[in-house]
Amino acid sequence: MRALPAQVSSAELEEAADVARRAATAALRGQPRILFEALDLDGLLEPLLGRDVWARLTERQRGSLRANGRRAFASALSPPRSAPGEIAWSAAREDGAGAAVFLGLRFADRFLKSRWVMRRAGNGGWRISDVILSDPGVSLGAQAVSSLGPQPVRRDDPRRQARQEAYPRLTGLAVIALVVLLFYRRLPPEKRVLLLLTASAPALLFLIDGALAVRRALAEPYAVSEGLSAPPWERWVRLARDAEREGDFDRAGPLWARALGAGASAGPIAYERGLAARDRGDAAVARQFFQDALEAPKPAPGAFKELALLALARGRSDEAKPLIDRYLESAGPDPDALSLRAIVELNLGRAPEALAAIGEARELVGGGARGAEIEARIRARAADAGGAVAALRQLEPSGGLDREALRADPAYLPIATDPAWIAFLNEAPAAAPPTPAPTR
Repeated sequence: MRALPAQVSSAELEEAADVARRAATAALRGQPRILFEALDLDGLLEPLLGRDVWARLTERQRGSLRANGRRAFASALSPPRSAPGEIAWSAAREDGAGAAVFLGLRFADRFLKSRWVMRRAGNGGWRISDVILSDPGVSLGAQAVSSLGPQPVRRDDPRRQARQEAYPRLTGLAVIALVVLLFYRRLPPEKRVLLLLTASAPALLFLIDGALAVRRALAEPYAVSEGLSAPPWERWVRLARDAEREGDFDRAGPLWARALGAGASAGPIAYERGLAARDRGDAAVARQFFQDALEAPKPAPGAFKELALLALARGRSDEAKPLIDRYLESAGPDPDALSLRAIVELNLGRAPEALAAIGEARELVGGGARGAEIEARIRARAADAGGAVAALRQLEPSGGLDREALRADPAYLPIATDPAWIAFLNEAPAAAPPTPAPTR
């Protein structure tokens, strides 16, 4: 009988989440060393190359492959130079014998939802085996592997390589010897010793360097690619994005097609094109791209949420319900998706389920003022003015309630004409609590 994987306790789950949060925080501050130390790159590279090949690589060669793999993670998680990023929210759940940690990464006004795949290490701790960008479904581990090129390691002839390393050094020694022979007889005896001493220094360097190079070549039966190679589709994706931003959709289509032909993954591309169509107000085209993103061999889970939003905009909460449920199941929780679920549940008359989603969203951001704001926005979007007011009143004791800002916030447009909301906005601000007098 096959043994079942050991369950992950809540304490172990929190430990895994802490490792992921510390690694992400360091990377977002432009200090990726902690991320690199926590990454299990050997677990990615060994299956790619095969156990026998990995075992026969020298530590220098393994280090070169690890360094190239690290760059792929660092480039995706590094913040813009203008401002460091931060973790906006986090959650964790058991994932087989490991853990999945969901982190919302904030870069200025942009959010990136990510899933950190955590596995137990041999010492009982936790290592990061992959980081997945949740909505497009992009694996940074897969990108790190692909960045090594189609043939990162190839069989080599150690003797031939040793000869190639030895010949330039031997040539250098021959030149030094020739110079010594030419000048030795012409110099007076007292200067010949100086000539020999002067020539011995570079000769010794050539000998030591050559011996080390030959020894290294004989010890390395495989040759390792030293540099990152850009995926063949990267150029076409960049050009297609530029065309989309410029509004040149006739040019963007063929460029996206060339990216797909060069090997780009269809799911993330269809998802990205759907977002572009949504932003320019073409709901029908966006819907088709999002459906394509879900039908691709490697689907983009974010398309579930976008389709749910499109269904909700048409008043089809019954259609949005299974879509948002599937999104949360495949991509994990986040405040926006849970808010959307709460709205859908309220529209369907399922108040307990809506309250549960609101509570989960508040817990995800740590409760407090941020949680109260999330609940108020959910209530407003569902046209529940009384619930929005009740949530916002929780901010009054701390002085965090700005009625003028609420009046201009578009999130509260659905309740803008509700008498309860108007009365709340017209109330005089509550007096701040008195400052206690200093004790003598």
